Amino acid sequence: MSARDRTIADRLRTARAPDEAETERRAWELVRSAYAEQPAAPRSRLRIRLALVPVVAVLAGVLALTPAGAAVHRWIEQTLGVRHARAALFSLPAPGRILVSGPGGAWTVAADGAKRRLGPWRQATWSPHAEYVAVAGGNELTAVDIHGTTRWSIARPRVRFPQWFAPNGYRIAYLSGTTLRVIAGDSTSDRPLAGGVAPVAPAWRPGYPYQLAYVDAGGAVAVRDAGTGKLAFALPEQSMPRLLSWSTDGQRLLVLTRDAAIVYTGAGRTVARRTFGPGQAALDAALSPNGRTVALLGARDLTLIDLAAHPGPARQVFSGQGLRQVAWSPDGHWLLVSWPAADQWIFIHATGTPRIIAVSRIAQQFTPAGSRPAFPELDGWCCTSSGGSG
Repeated sequence: MSARDRTIADRLRTARAPDEAETERRAWELVRSAYAEQPAAPRSRLRIRLALVPVVAVLAGVLALTPAGAAVHRWIEQTLGVRHARAALFSLPAPGRILVSGPGGAWTVAADGAKRRLGPWRQATWSPHAEYVAVAGGNELTAVDIHGTTRWSIARPRVRFPQWFAPNGYRIAYLSGTTLRVIAGDSTSDRPLAGGVAPVAPAWRPGYPYQLAYVDAGGAVAVRDAGTGKLAFALPEQSMPRLLSWSTDGQRLLVLTRDAAIVYTGAGRTVARRTFGPGQAALDAALSPNGRTVALLGARDLTLIDLAAHPGPARQVFSGQGLRQVAWSPDGHWLLVSWPAADQWIFIHATGTPRIIAVSRIAQQFTPAGSRPAFPELDGWCCTSSGGSG
């Protein structure tokens, strides 16, 4: 490089854009002000330093492409999410397979991290032994194998929330509009079970062929025999449930509403209840495979509730802004938390020594090449389901 070129390069490196200093000052004032207005969070061994999502939205509108703007952008990237997260999903920390779906389609993830796209499906559910997947999209319910090959398909209006019965896979429940329907695993004997149901995923009761829990339009939870249509029991109307989940032995039913998380026995008796105050409503919840622990996910934290004690003590194990879903590993030792705001998955060791494994760039990893990245929904870790069949 000539002396003249070096002089020009030096000038470019040291040049200041018009009003750059003022832009930098305003940007940092926005960050400090937004952070200072947040209430103090409880201390935790697993506490993660976070940048608040509203700050990101504000700064996106005021930062120019200047060195000052670039510096603030790097600071946001480093503090929204777990630092030093893995760049890709190289493997799972526990045995089994993960199933996801969404705008990027339905995908499976093997224990060694291998990912396979099944097709352009928006919702999916595992068969009991993870050999097949029931997928829903538009006006169609389809069963595919783990390679994405279609085994059968049936057309029904507005298909949603397919749920495969465990452990034998002889039935699949799904919603068609506001009608709850049940179909055999080989696509025969499709029939309606109940009408006027709420848009909530139904939940098969493991070990009780073929009891199915669902929510009616008024918010009441009913457990009905899918073969005879006989009502096993019903729970009273309440604030509209958003999630139903059975323990793997069928002895406990978790009902998550806007105002509370309630655990019932298989006969409908209340075991535990956790009520939420203003601004504290949970977004998702999951019973551990043994039915002894509830993982309760709020918009900012993950809490574990021990059902063996009364009242069950609550233990906060993770904090973050903009969390969405939680699912247990099949062995009950790990939790998977989805964090769209940070574009991360967080694996949390829930038993023994606390440990966190974070994985970044989740949206990109589950979006076909050439499409806009979209963060996926969790549909189950191997044979467990975050949406119902437990």
